Amino acid sequence: MSDDGGTIRDDSGRRGWNLFAQEKRVLHSNLDPESCRSRLAAETGSLWNPLSGWSHVVRGRVNERGFWIVRTIHYRNSFQTVARGRWSADGNGTRIELKLGPDVTVRIFMAATIAMVAAIAAVWWLEIGKSTTMPPGAEGIPRVFPLLIVMFSLLAMAFGRWLARNDAAFLMRFLTRTLECSPDAEPIE
Repeated sequence: MSDDGGTIRDDSGRRGWNLFAQEKRVLHSNLDPESCRSRLAAETGSLWNPLSGWSHVVRGRVNERGFWIVRTIHYRNSFQTVARGRWSADGNGTRIELKLGPDVTVRIFMAATIAMVAAIAAVWWLEIGKSTTMPPGAEGIPRVFPLLIVMFSLLAMAFGRWLARNDAAFLMRFLTRTLECSPDAEPIE
């Protein structure tokens, strides 16, 4: 992400589509950690109250150690970009270590789902030649079906990440404005 005339844009390229990619940044605020916490808590709606989405642009959790926020949307997308941050006192200000990317539970679930579907597909392909109950002319459909399931899973993930393609830039703008941070976040590799 870079500052371009006051607009932060996503320069991550293909990482935005990668379900398993995370971007790590460090923000610096002139506010003390307690001020950062109270400001962010005031601007963050509850995850459990669906009506808070109408009055807050982000929803999540904020506590003494850090935060977990997502952009408020009025539809369901499990592949949204999540901003997870930890703050610590840094001189007269606050150092905020930030991770942007899909939630870890979604990444684990989708990796397990793809592995399970691939295993079922492998067994399916190995067993197809042994079946004698298939109607004549239907040999091609069962061979392609597991591949279609794997492709559908991958397309569902890609579509979810495509819907969230601008979330990282939005969350960076929101955090830099709310916590009075420099717009030039340091990348951490």
